[in-house]
Amino acid sequence: MPVYDYHCAHCKTTFSVRKSISELDSPSACPECASQETQRLISVVAIFSGGGGGERRALAGVSACGGCSAAGSGCASCRPR
Repeated sequence: MPVYDYHCAHCKTTFSVRKSISELDSPSACPECASQETQRLISVVAIFSGGGGGERRALAGVSACGGCSAAGSGCASCRPR
């Protein structure tokens, strides 16, 4: 089940809620103040692939290493072997 991040306009808390895609548009109350004045945030997602030799490489989102930011194709650390 996906996890969605929300921000409360009332108390400025950011929190996560696990809910199904069919419940995505249902309101999510703030766990700190119970306000319904919450807004879903856009989250960053990283997708990795594992090879037979145990290596991982980034397919989408953030880079597998912090150095090249080429998402799986730039340096020896994250380039497919």
